[in-house]
Amino acid sequence: MTQPSREQLRAHRRIFWDAWQKANQGLPLTALEVRIARVVRMHPEYHHLFDDLDAFLDRDFQVDDGMNPYLHLSLHLALEEQVAIKHPPEAAMALESLMRQGLDRHQALHQMLEILAEVVYYAQRAGGEPDVARYALRLRELLRA
Repeated sequence: MTQPSREQLRAHRRIFWDAWQKANQGLPLTALEVRIARVVRMHPEYHHLFDDLDAFLDRDFQVDDGMNPYLHLSLHLALEEQVAIKHPPEAAMALESLMRQGLDRHQALHQMLEILAEVVYYAQRAGGEPDVARYALRLRELLRA
C-alpha cells in the first residue's frame, strides 16, 4: 500500500469540499455527495475547516493533534458506504445491533470507526492491504457485546 501523493490527497479532499459547499447552497447532490454532506453535518467541530479552500486542501495533520479530521470524515464515509451496500455484511449488522442496544447512529458508527481505523492503521504500517477477514471478525465481536 503506497502513500497517496499530495495531488491525490488534494483531489480527494476537494470532493469533500465540493459536496459540503453544494449542500450548503442547496444545490443538487449525487448519492455520494449526499453521504459526504451527512457525514460532515454530523461533525460541527470540523465545519470551520471548510472556511478556507487552500487550507483545507493543503493542511498537514500531526499525530499529536488527535485523529486527522479528514481521515475521520473519510472513515465515516467508508462506513456509510459499507452499510449501504452491506459489504462486508457485518457492517450493516453491527450498526443495527449497536443501535438496538441504545446507541444513536453516530455513536454506533464511532464504535465501528475505531475498528476500521485500527485495521487501516495496521495495513499502512505493514505496507499492505487491510485485513478484511480480521475487520469482519472484529465487527462480529460487536454483535456479541
